[in-house]
Amino acid sequence: MDFLLRSRATASSMYNQLPHAARRKALDVYRGLLKEARAFFDETTRDFITTYTKQEFRRNQHDKKILRVRRKLRNASTSLHLLQRANAYRFRDAVSVLEYGYGRKGPRKVEMLHAMAKIRPRERVFGNLREVARYRPAFYALAEKQFGTKKLVVSNESLKSRHPLNVAKMQDRHWDHIRHRLLPPIDQSTMDIVEERASTGIIVNALLRPNATINTTAKDIPPRDMEMLRQWEQRWVRFPRKSQTVRYYRALLDKGMAVMDVTVDMVPNKAKYWKAMPRRNARDGSGAVKPDLIPKKSFTFRHSPLAGKKPPSRANGIDVAS
Repeated sequence: MDFLLRSRATASSMYNQLPHAARRKALDVYRGLLKEARAFFDETTRDFITTYTKQEFRRNQHDKKILRVRRKLRNASTSLHLLQRANAYRFRDAVSVLEYGYGRKGPRKVEMLHAMAKIRPRERVFGNLREVARYRPAFYALAEKQFGTKKLVVSNESLKSRHPLNVAKMQDRHWDHIRHRLLPPIDQSTMDIVEERASTGIIVNALLRPNATINTTAKDIPPRDMEMLRQWEQRWVRFPRKSQTVRYYRALLDKGMAVMDVTVDMVPNKAKYWKAMPRRNARDGSGAVKPDLIPKKSFTFRHSPLAGKKPPSRANGIDVAS
């Protein structure tokens, strides 16, 4: 009986040691992520990594499932190694981290798609994709711009069964494929910052600019805090060379960076009951009936002129852009 009690006590102590070891490793990864995020050269990506890391670790700090904790720690360790290679100026890793910060992939991409077209992560169409143009016009216009109209049309010839439920399931799979590959647009201020860095290779924080046109909150920052921020960046942030900065941001511009302009036009209502609607309208002086007009949005997308251009080369190892 004593042997059984001792064995149970040993098993319980081993079980209690697992969360403690995982908690210690989680703290090490958490501090490493914040330390590496503090040294990254882009302030937008730096703020995103810091905020997202704090949110995820606080949300999962009471998780008791050992296998799930280990899986999340492996993912966090992978992100930490990626950020370390990016701070060591590895080109592919630095561009990958910039893509996370500017919404080309990752959780910020989902947030930007939801803000642009109200697309949720687990939304289903369950119907024809042509109906998306009616209740998701911004999403359909963006998908048509990036993939073309033919990619949005699904052919039923490859199906063995033409049953409506089978067709709807195929439409949902095609919807998920498009939604995961779609890249959201950015605002004009972000495009101006990326274009400036892609052309000059100089990284200046938006809060430290003399003209606060890009960020309106910079006007409310006292000069003492701005000087402290400037000294903090000089101490902790690892800025790359100008030629490297040009390569990073020009590669980022090639990742579907576009600005979406929305124009609203008044067009005649083409509903089924449009013939009965002019009866409720007033007549003008000529006696003609005025047709009902409804607003219709049209979307245009503008890409950077620097997208697709090769960065300046280095001759004999000399930094040409500096």
